[in-house]
Amino acid sequence: MPRGRVAARSSNRGMAGVRDRLTARQRDCATASVYDAPEMNPALMRGNPGTREQGNKGTDLLGAGHGHSREALRALLQTRGTGGDPAALARVWRQRHMEYLLIANSLDREPARNRTALEASARHTLAALRPPLSRDELSHLIDAWETLPPWPDTVRVLTQVRRLPVILGTLSNGDADMLEALLGRLPVAFDRIISTEGGKFKPHPSVYAKALHALGVDRDDLLHIAGSATDAAGATAFGIRTVWVNRSGSAVLDPRFAPAHDVKDLNGVLEILD
Repeated sequence: MPRGRVAARSSNRGMAGVRDRLTARQRDCATASVYDAPEMNPALMRGNPGTREQGNKGTDLLGAGHGHSREALRALLQTRGTGGDPAALARVWRQRHMEYLLIANSLDREPARNRTALEASARHTLAALRPPLSRDELSHLIDAWETLPPWPDTVRVLTQVRRLPVILGTLSNGDADMLEALLGRLPVAFDRIISTEGGKFKPHPSVYAKALHALGVDRDDLLHIAGSATDAAGATAFGIRTVWVNRSGSAVLDPRFAPAHDVKDLNGVLEILD
């Protein structure tokens, strides 16, 4: 693979690749994120099935606001005749999922699949249900999570990026089979689909090293488009020039790992390329 002509996706669920025109070595190389991690607010509340929801500032490139998982939770609560706030439950599920991944990254054990993390975090979030969550109910929730729709700007921006002389790729915490199915629904083809399956999850350094190996490039040859604060910090700490698609307007937690660019949506990525 020629150097200086690469782009890869990255995410808790992420995707996109772009050409960086800011430096000579980064000109035709990039990594990006298909799933941006949504804002996590663990607030749970009990109430009636029709309880008013708080706004969910999701930041997924695929899965705007995690509407599919929220609606799947709403349907589950209604079927069970159980009160609760689907939006709050969706946020807690997301937080538990992230906690599972962080714990998995810290333990020297066999690799865990992302689907295993999703299932465990869903069971934990809904542990109070009686009878307990059934296998069919769990599968329905996971399917909703794994079939998230794209943000309105995703397809348009990726289509423009696809016209550039780059190798467009994705780097994601999602399992390989899920990524193949999910990305296959988009009208934009990817040259490389890189899953963390079989290893650590982002933001572990080995994930970004895996991307470099798969793409056959050096750190200086990539522009990474991150969809979450942890991904942005991880890629930056690894020495990759990073753009954070910061849809929720969050602040950088650790200034040492502040990304090179902070944009509110994918349109900001195109502005960087101009």
